[in-house]
Amino acid sequence: MSASRLFIVVLSLAGVPAGMITAVSAQGQGAPTAPAPVRPIEPQEFLRLAYSSTRLQLQAAKLAAARETRPEVKTYASASVDFRQGQLQRLEAFAQARGIPLPAMKEFEHRVIIENLEPLDYLALSRRYAEVQLQALDQELTIYRAASQSQHQEMKAFADQIVPELQKQRQEAQKMYEAVRP
Repeated sequence: MSASRLFIVVLSLAGVPAGMITAVSAQGQGAPTAPAPVRPIEPQEFLRLAYSSTRLQLQAAKLAAARETRPEVKTYASASVDFRQGQLQRLEAFAQARGIPLPAMKEFEHRVIIENLEPLDYLALSRRYAEVQLQALDQELTIYRAASQSQHQEMKAFADQIVPELQKQRQEAQKMYEAVRP
């Protein structure tokens, strides 16, 4: 199964709505993202998806930063660890202020992605990590764009603050991918 198909299966198993999966899969690896039409989502769904995605990317970044990877990947992953830790704190504070519980355990599907990264080394890990980042950021941007269309003004404002940061992360991930792709 190709990496992009595995990611789509993972997204569907994780409960990501089909419209969001279609938007993510249509963008393709390495292709610049264009805002896809998305449906607004409720705060609980937004937080569950955003929190899960952030935790996945934090764990993947820690793995790539700690292992022997290409310099471009190590640099991106190290910066991503800091970004993701800050983002987790923001999501946790946002959820706590609204009394919305966050998942205590990682999504099974996200554990599978990490388990598939763990045995890889140097170039294989560098390439797969870059692919995962592009796919995860595309998914995450779709989730935040859906939140920015919400009737819930606090969630909309929160998402609107983070979308530019994620777009910057996506641009940097694209550069990393270009440096390591086959």
